[in-house]
Amino acid sequence: MGILRGTISLRSRIPLGKDGKWVGTESDPPELHPLLSVPAARVRLPRMGRIDDAVRNLEGIEDGTERALQLAGLISTLFKIKGVVLIVTDQLAFHSYADTVAENPEVELAAFAGALTPRVILEIMRGQLHAGGSLHHWSVAGIPVHFQNETVIAHRDLCRDFTTDHGVVKLVPVEEIAADWILAAVHPEPDADAQARARLLLVNGLNEAFDMNWKVLYSLCHRPEYRVGEELAQMRLEAKREVDAAGTEKDHIGATSVLPTITRPDENAPPPTPAATEEIAGPVVGLSETSVEEAADK
Repeated sequence: MGILRGTISLRSRIPLGKDGKWVGTESDPPELHPLLSVPAARVRLPRMGRIDDAVRNLEGIEDGTERALQLAGLISTLFKIKGVVLIVTDQLAFHSYADTVAENPEVELAAFAGALTPRVILEIMRGQLHAGGSLHHWSVAGIPVHFQNETVIAHRDLCRDFTTDHGVVKLVPVEEIAADWILAAVHPEPDADAQARARLLLVNGLNEAFDMNWKVLYSLCHRPEYRVGEELAQMRLEAKREVDAAGTEKDHIGATSVLPTITRPDENAPPPTPAATEEIAGPVVGLSETSVEEAADK
């Protein structure tokens, strides 16, 4: 399972196919893709047959985490038609960012926009998907589906959109997931599993598997309800060492932590040779204010 499967540009948030091309229909130009900004009445399922055919296709996916993500796309599309935008929370969101496989995958959803009423849930889950369950707890294609009454998202603008074969899935911000796991790793006592989960997110962020907003993560970890700013710094340093040891490119923020040493020239030393003069007069690589600001934005 690849991180976010490479099927969406997180910077542009435009749904793309595996070949990097737009996945809309011929009648809908890219700027009017029905899953992005047009009225809910125009949203429709991709050209793949009936809903029961889609469920049968899901049952054939062996990778449980992949099946759960594809199911989230199908459910999100059906609710989008009803004017409700769903967001994937908790376990599936974590595994999508961490690029890991869940032992017991499940789909946990909450309303991002619109009213998630019992009637709408029943119409879609029981009426259209023929799912087993009742109201907030269901099972589709062997995957448990849970609807949450509400979820708190501090930075709604950082939610990532991911395009599946059956529609767009919205994920909670990775920065908020990371802050939660960093806190769980140390409070009220150290926890190895939470530590490993936090490390995976930081490593993938440093590897630019997704665009981690480090400023937001720092801000979250320094909030009174978290108070894990020092722990973030330590975990990030360890994650950076792991990234560097793997031979991947060093991140820009980490590179600014070591400043060049300036040595005063010896006044009694002989004058430099012409070749050395040219070398000294060449461009000097250093840290300007602009480079520091750009690094901080990473």
